[in-house]
Amino acid sequence: MRARDDSGQTELVIVFPVAMLLVLLILQGALWFIGRSIASDAAQDGARSAAVVGGSAASGEARARADLEQLAGPVLAATSVSAVRSNGRAQVTVSGRAESILPGFSLSVSATASDPTEEFRP
Repeated sequence: MRARDDSGQTELVIVFPVAMLLVLLILQGALWFIGRSIASDAAQDGARSAAVVGGSAASGEARARADLEQLAGPVLAATSVSAVRSNGRAQVTVSGRAESILPGFSLSVSATASDPTEEFRP
């Protein structure tokens, strides 16, 4: 009777956890990227809303919050929005925390958008 060679199993025990960690890190990076894209989109829409004639910082902030409510879901949590309209520019900043699939691992997300304000000139 021949003795079993367990070297293949030993390699699998070493390689499998490393491969799984790599897959989880890639998925975590994808969640961060999606969260960043959502924050950027909300900030851009908010800045556009604040920059139009008759717009205000409050309208830009409200538009960004509405976008976050519609798009973020569980991907982006603990969001905050701030908007400023002054000196011919409207600026909206959206920040939050990307969803985490790794325990004890949290990535923050922030995006700022700025547009020139529209002016009515007769």
